[in-house]
Amino acid sequence: MSIVNTALYPLSDKTRRAEIVANAARQLDKDGAAAFPAFVTPEALADMVAEASARFDRAYRRDQRLGFNPQGPLAKVADEALLKRASPYSMWILGSDLLDDGGTLCTLYRSPELMTLAQEALGIARLHVTVDPLINVNVTYMGEGDQHGWHFDDNDFVVSLLLQAAETGGAFEYAPEVDTAPVEDIHAILDGNSSRTRLQKVEAGTLLLFRGRKALHRVTEVAGGKHRIIALLSYHTEPGFVYADEVKKNGLGRISAIAA
Repeated sequence: MSIVNTALYPLSDKTRRAEIVANAARQLDKDGAAAFPAFVTPEALADMVAEASARFDRAYRRDQRLGFNPQGPLAKVADEALLKRASPYSMWILGSDLLDDGGTLCTLYRSPELMTLAQEALGIARLHVTVDPLINVNVTYMGEGDQHGWHFDDNDFVVSLLLQAAETGGAFEYAPEVDTAPVEDIHAILDGNSSRTRLQKVEAGTLLLFRGRKALHRVTEVAGGKHRIIALLSYHTEPGFVYADEVKKNGLGRISAIAA
C-alpha cells in the first residue's frame, strides 16, 4: 500500500520535490507553518485511523493547567502577572511503544522521503528519528470539552499529521514570531483580543511543519462525539536522542515501555 500521496507529492522526483520544498520554505518563512493537505493516501489514512482508534483505551489521560512557558527574549521580560497565567491541557496521549512498529504510522515516520522533505523545508542539515521507545510517534486524542491551551514549544519545530478532525472545534490557532513581542501583546493573545493570531486550516490527512518555539499556539475546545486525533512525529538533530524521564512522566504518566 502506498502511504504518501505521490500524485500530489512526488518526492522521489528531484525537480518536483525541489518545488514542493521551496513552497514549504516560503510558507515557513512567512507564517511559521507549512501545510501539506492530503499528504497521505485515503487508504493509508484509513489504516492509521483504525490503528489509532483501536489503541485509544490504552492512552494516558492528561488533565492539567500549565503555564505557557515563554521562550526566547520574552522569557527574560515576562512580568509576574504573565508568568502566573495558565492554560488547560486536556487530552489523551498514546505512547509510541503501544503502536505497531510495522504499522502504517511508524512506517511513514521512518520514511527517508518524509525526513528529507522535513529537513530541507526547515533548513536543517540532518534529521534523525528519536530512539526513545515512548516518544517518537505519539497519538493524541481530544474529545468533548478537551483543549490544548496556549503555549510555546520547547522544540524548534513540530511535524504532525492530522488523522481525524473533530465534529466542531479543535481548530489550530497561533500567533507567529511572538517570542520577541511586548508583554502586553502576549496578554492580549491570551485574552483573545489580539490581531496577531491566525487560524491554520488543517484537514484529516494534512501534514504540518510548524515552528512552535517562537509561536504562541493552541488547539481550541473540541465539541461533538468525534475525537480529534493527531499523530506527532518527533525528529531530532542529534542521533540517538532520548527524552528526559521528567518529560515522559509528564506527558505519558510513565518512564518505561510496556508491551503493546
